[in-house]
This record gives sequence, C-alpha cells and structure tokens, in this order.
Amino acid sequence: MNSYIQFSLHNRRKVLFFWIVTLSIAAFFAFNLQSALQGSSDIIRDSPSDKVTQTLNKEFKQGSAYQFSVVIESKDIPVDDLRFVNAVRSLEQVLIGDTSVRQVRSFWNTGMPELLGKDRKSALILVAPGADEFFEAENLTSHIRNLAKRAMPGTGFTVKVTGVVAMFHDLNRNSSSDLIDAERVGIPLTLLILLVVFRAPLAALLPLLIAMVSVTVSLAGLYILSHWMPVSVFAQNVVSMIGLGVGIDYSLFTLNRFRQVLGSGANPAEAALEATSAVGHALINSGLTVAIGFLSLFLVNAKFLHVLALGGALVVTICLLATLSLLPILLSYFGSLVNWPGKRESRLSSTNYPSQLWADWARSIMRRPWLYILPAALLLAIFIAPVSRLEIWNVGAKDLDAQMEARQGNEMLTRNFQQGWMGPVVLLLESGDSNLWTPERQEAVLALATRLGADQRVAVVSGYPGLLSAIGPARLNVRSQADLPAPLRALAADALSKDDKTGLMVLVTKQPPESTEVKALVAELRGNAWPEFQAAGIRVQIGGATAMVADFDQEMLDGTWRVIPAVLALSFIVLMILFKSLLIPLKATFLNLLAVLASYGFLIYLFQDGIGAELIGLTPPGGLNSFIVLMLFTVLFGLSMDYEIFLLTHIREEYRLTGNNAASVATGLQRTAGLITSAALIMVCLFGSFGFTGLVATREFGLGLAFAVLLDATLIRVLLVPALMELFGSANWWLPGMGKK
Repeated sequence: MNSYIQFSLHNRRKVLFFWIVTLSIAAFFAFNLQSALQGSSDIIRDSPSDKVTQTLNKEFKQGSAYQFSVVIESKDIPVDDLRFVNAVRSLEQVLIGDTSVRQVRSFWNTGMPELLGKDRKSALILVAPGADEFFEAENLTSHIRNLAKRAMPGTGFTVKVTGVVAMFHDLNRNSSSDLIDAERVGIPLTLLILLVVFRAPLAALLPLLIAMVSVTVSLAGLYILSHWMPVSVFAQNVVSMIGLGVGIDYSLFTLNRFRQVLGSGANPAEAALEATSAVGHALINSGLTVAIGFLSLFLVNAKFLHVLALGGALVVTICLLATLSLLPILLSYFGSLVNWPGKRESRLSSTNYPSQLWADWARSIMRRPWLYILPAALLLAIFIAPVSRLEIWNVGAKDLDAQMEARQGNEMLTRNFQQGWMGPVVLLLESGDSNLWTPERQEAVLALATRLGADQRVAVVSGYPGLLSAIGPARLNVRSQADLPAPLRALAADALSKDDKTGLMVLVTKQPPESTEVKALVAELRGNAWPEFQAAGIRVQIGGATAMVADFDQEMLDGTWRVIPAVLALSFIVLMILFKSLLIPLKATFLNLLAVLASYGFLIYLFQDGIGAELIGLTPPGGLNSFIVLMLFTVLFGLSMDYEIFLLTHIREEYRLTGNNAASVATGLQRTAGLITSAALIMVCLFGSFGFTGLVATREFGLGLAFAVLLDATLIRVLLVPALMELFGSANWWLPGMGKK
C-alpha cells in the first residue's frame, strides 16, 4: 500500500494525467450506460416456475410466458361497432407484422368473451413477444407501445400496454428518476455538512470530487460488463449510492488526517504521504469488508445479483484507488488551500484542539458500563423484536407513479376486466407417454376446472378446459388436434403442444398477481394433492407471474441465510488479522449484526405496521420486499464496519503505545467520534434522501440504510463499544497463541 501511495506522489503529474484520461473516457461510457441497461431482474434459474417457462417456450410459441396485456377502449364507440372492430384489427396487423411479436390474441380471433370489457366499450389483446428471457421481454416494452400507438386510428381510442413485464419496465424508469431526485437532495446536503465540518470550501469539495470520480469510473465498468452480462437498473443505483457514501467517507477520513499533519508543520507532499499511509490500512480493510458483503451475493441463484455484486465490489475498489492515489496528489498540490479562508485547520480536525467532550463521555461510560449497556440493549431489543414477524411484500402496478402506463393500464383492467390479466396463473399439464385426449384425462381436466372455477379468487379458467368446452360432447371422439374443425385448431394451438402431451390451464384471478390472495392460491396449488389427476396420470406444475415472484422471494430469503454466515465468518477473519484479537472481531460482527436486525425492525414498524408512516406521507404496503431484505444486510454490514475499523484502529494505536485499555478507548473516541458522527450524518443524508422518493421499495432501502448508519454511529460506536471495551479490559487484545498485544 505504501509503495502505491509513494509511487503516486513521486509520479504525481503522470498519475494525475492518467486519472484525467481515465475519467474522460469513463464519462463517455457512463453516460451511455442507460441505453445498455437490460431490465430489472430475471426469473430464478431452475426454479419450479422457470421450468414451466422453459416448457412454454419449447412447446408453445416463444414469449408465451411473458405476455403483455394491451387494453383498448373508447368513451363512445361500443365493441360491436365496425369502427371498434377495425381499430382492433389495425392494431393486430401492426403488432403481428413486427418481428418482435410472436402472437396476438383477442376476442375476434379466439371468441373468448372474457377479452371484452364489462362496459362493452373496451377490449383486451394479449401479445406474446419474441423473447426467451424476462429481461428481453422487458426491453421490448417501449417498442410494443410505440407499435400500438402507431396503429391507433384518430383520437377516438385509448390504448395502454400493461402486464407484469411492462410494470417492471416502468418500475425501472421510476428507479432511475428516483436516483436523480435523491441525488438532487442528498448531494447539496452533503456539501453543506462538509462545509460545516471543514469550514473550507475546497476541503468540502474534494470528498465529493473523489466520490463522483469513483462512481463515474464504476458506471463505465458496468457499461463494459453489459456486453457479457445483463446489467440492471438496480446495479446502477447501488453503485451510485455506495460510491457516493464510501467515496466521501474514505476521503473524509484521509483529509482530516492530512489537515492534522499539515498543522504540525509538514510540507504538503509529506503531509499527504503520512496522512494517507496512516489511514490506508484501515480504509483497505474497511473496503475489503464491504466488498465481501457484495461478493457474497454470488451465493444467491440470481444472475442480476451477480452483476450487482461485481458493480459493488468495483466501486469500492475504485474508491480505495482514488483515495490512496488521486486524493493525496491533489492534497500535495493544494496544500494549505484546504484550510482557506482560515489560516489553519478547523478545531474538529486538529489534534491541537482535542474534543474533551468525547473523552469525558468515554470515561463516564467506562466508569459505569452497565448503566449504559442495559438501556442500549433494551432499545436494540425493541427494534429487533418485530423481525420474527417479518412479512414479504411485492411491488405491483398500483405502486407505480400515476403517470406510468402500466399503472394506467392496470386501472383500466380493474374497471372493465380482471386484475389477474396482469399476470395469470399457469397450470402446466403433462400426460407423459400418451396424450391428453383420452376420455379419462378430459374428464379429469374438466373436473379440476370446475373445482378451481368455484374458487372465489378465480375469475376465469381458460386454456385446455376452454377448448374442451368449445368442442362440446364431440370432444370424446377427438384423439388429436388433427380431428378438430379448422376454427378450433388456432384455439388448440394455444392450449396444447403439437404432440398433445402438454396442456395449459390458465387461471385469471380477481386480484393482481402480487396480492396476498393470489400468492396464497399459488401456494395451495403447489401443495395440492390433485385428486382429479391421480388416476388419470397427469402431472401438474405451477407457473405464471405469481409463481415467479414466489420463487424469487424464496431464493432471496434462502440466499440471505447463506449470505449471513459467509459474511460474518469472512469479516471476523479480516478483523482478527487486522487487530490481532479474538474478542474485538467477535464484538464487531455481533454489534454489526444487531444494527442490521434493528434496521429490519425499524422498517417493519414503519412499512408493515404503519407506525409513523403518516409523518412521511407513506401508505404502508404491509411488509418488506425480499430483495431489500437481502440487500440491506449485504450493504449495511460492510458500511457499518467503516466506523468500527476507524475507531478501533485509533484505539489500538494508543493501546500499543500505553498498554492502558481505558485510556486508549477514551483517546480513540476523543480523536474519532466527531469525525464518525459527521461521516454518519453525511451517509444519513445521502441514504435518507432515497426515503422520500416515489417507489416504496426504494424508500425501504434508503430509510433502512439511513437508520442503521445513524444507529451504528451513535448507540453502538460511541456507547456500546466503549462500554464493552471497558468490561473486557486487556482481554480485548488477546489472541490464542499470541498473548496480549
């Protein structure tokens, strides 16, 4: 590390030129990242719903699993009017004539009455895109919408493209705009805090500059990565959020030490080298723990998370490289200008003006540690208590901005159709070695359709049962699709595979796919004994939008339980090597885990129970998003370690000099508490700004991060850490086989 810093300073012109060129090139690629983003997520590979999707793509038309629901309506023209019919036909011709569309189905080519609206002035058109993957279908949303608008004759009709795929497309647009809105609030507040901390404009701007350089280069890295792997909008957002937070934190710690050394009389180049070397090891170990958190996402079976993991690890790495190279070069050039308009460094950052308040605070805690530990533990217990009753919530079209087309289309479905058309439940019927036309199998399918049709959650049962009903009594004489009259063969192609061994039963529910009722229905179907099919030899698999979401949630939650022990173990090893101690890494990992759990509890109180929701204009969704649950742990554990490492590094330095545990803790807190509080306040502003954006999931993520950082930098770092350090005394620095250090 020191060699890297020394090389940068000894060749500062060349290295500075390298950074300028790198930034210039990176800016071009980062600017074009938006065009390379490929959806939000994908289905979980080899999950039950994915196997259904693979079969659908193989046995039926490509894209059958990713249908768009296109709603067309008129205020005055009824569906049986020739003008309405011509409008639908025009729309069908434009859609099916495009290479991106594989199939178009409406009342006029299927005879399905459920595709006509209750008001008799609206119709539903089902469009299957030419896509094998979810994100491929998602990327076609804008194109299909443009086709639909181009096909509309005059101004007498309204057409909206909706469905689960279109909803996620619009969710991405919301997420991107949320990032911009949050940065507009968070960055000015951060600059204001930095001005208060350093009382010098240049010193305030440098951390922001390093953070922005790191984010730009990392976003360029995502653009390059997009040529091999699908990069989601979440990867872009996380890289921006973490890059800003970590970049500012690392620069803040380095700049603070530089001003201290500069104030002792060193020249700018010497001060830059000494300051960066002094904090370098702490920063590297901090960055390593953050990177461990991100890379642990490879334990989750979700490709879009693997890209996010690489993006997170990349931005932390770039932050470290910039902080240990670009920042000291800039400091060596600017020198005492970082204190302008003052003549010397601020009181906050100077060792000549130590904050006696923090030292007194530490000593008061260590005199009566239990007096502070018990109330702190009680407060943590209050926040951790609701974690056991965590409910999973899934985003739906109703959670989008009112101007988004998927939400408007969903509202049209709600008025005149069924919300289940956003993403029907699919039952895949497989008969094995013989086909589904045998009389016993026909009866079994109709019996099941009757039973499911009586379920209050189901509005429409279509697919193979609908085909059998359309044939009537003559169905018992049918042995293959070749026996069907020509008008029914098109309907059969949507319900049966070419070999007649695989069929579809489609359930259109009354509630949207993400609703509790539909999720419960899918869970019941998956646990069904299928008495109608036991003797008939039919195997059933459950797919569709709700099943995909259920499998996604399950993988996120299962993945969380794989990620947690891996991150805890690796972080413990890193800290044990860094501090040559057994108890310190144990306490650090345990306290960090408590901070994350408390953050979950805070979000449960707010987003699940609705406590305090009115204060921020929030309609509580009734739970947490499974993706947010996983990401909060992944991100928070590493970020919390920033302050732990920074504080304990100073305590350890003092302990090695004096051997006095209590005095070392007091001095360490005295030197770092003000800076940790300032850094945490910046993080809270950056992350908290996401808590007041439009999307509920984004608000959960932002407020969860902000709360955990605030809790960590106050209750844990400046209260529990000194109290526990006092309780364990010199045993804090004991490592088996090495004695006390």
